[in-house]
Amino acid sequence: MFLQAETQFGLNFLQTLPVHNESLVFSPISIALVLSLLHTGARGRTKEQIGDVLLNGASDDQFVNHFSFINEKLKSGVNGVEVHVANRVYLKKGFTANPSFLSVALKNYGADAKTIDFGTLTAVREINTFVKEVTKAKINEIVDKDNLKNAVSLLINAIYFKGDWQETFDGYSIADKDFTTYSGHVKKVSFMKEMMSDRGYSSDEIFQVLHLPYADPNFQFSVFLPKEKNTLKQALAKLDSKRIQNLLKGVKTTFMNIELPKFTIEKETELKNHLVRLGISDIFTDYANLSGLAENIKISGGFHKAIIEVNEDGTTAAAVTSVKAVPMSMRMETPVDFKADHPFFFTLNYQNHPIFMGVFNE
Repeated sequence: MFLQAETQFGLNFLQTLPVHNESLVFSPISIALVLSLLHTGARGRTKEQIGDVLLNGASDDQFVNHFSFINEKLKSGVNGVEVHVANRVYLKKGFTANPSFLSVALKNYGADAKTIDFGTLTAVREINTFVKEVTKAKINEIVDKDNLKNAVSLLINAIYFKGDWQETFDGYSIADKDFTTYSGHVKKVSFMKEMMSDRGYSSDEIFQVLHLPYADPNFQFSVFLPKEKNTLKQALAKLDSKRIQNLLKGVKTTFMNIELPKFTIEKETELKNHLVRLGISDIFTDYANLSGLAENIKISGGFHKAIIEVNEDGTTAAAVTSVKAVPMSMRMETPVDFKADHPFFFTLNYQNHPIFMGVFNE
């Protein structure tokens, strides 16, 4: 019901990031889940701001039902697909979390609030250990001592995804090829190349989109490549939640030639300025009403870290080359060329819910 609103939140957050200067990744779902914790403890205008930015128009019950359902389902990957999410609110020593908040947050989101002495190295170790344990050592550090200076309370979230493709790439190869960055600089990038294969594909007047399902088909990686080379800035300006969802729902099996970069992106983002730009501002000021969480508190800041890996290990770990049984002579149609040799936008989706969004601009 609120899929488009949730998707639009991700796009709005994307627009606050330096999408034209670097490769980056973030998880709109993970950020939304930690904000959902605050929504549980927020009151008045503070609660309204969070609700309006995340799911404009949702009632409190609809809000909770939406995000608690996603939080539960994300962690239920099968066939080797793993999603690890770490969410917690840390409170400065001296504040006590409301017991009713703790029970509701744990019930709805599997998360909690914890009191800590921010002025110590022990606090740094404790926060980083929490993230490391929940993400199974995929993310080892999210804060340092400088992050905790003058902190009253912090939002912490981290997310890691790993999964094998549903279908290995038949006859794929790895080669260094030219990639043109947004600045026009040409550099060599390692590409995965697959010729004459049947893959998920959709398109409109702006994008051609490659869709690669994982071994758990509820999860899918989608590459939104502007049809006109090096026009990602203009294409993103026309990308809204409706266009994304139409392209995600319009997938058809298509005969294709594919060239897709291998990449690993790790991005850490301080949340405060980005959330304020989107309209979630009261939580960081003396106007904050988080009385359902604890009395007389505001949020000092927040940190989000995401990692995504797209490489041949997502296709076949042993890098075995195989050949399709159907000979070329039996395929009369001309394959669609998908050559991702210029900046593109990508999403990693769970049932069309974008759990990751990012830009590859190598």
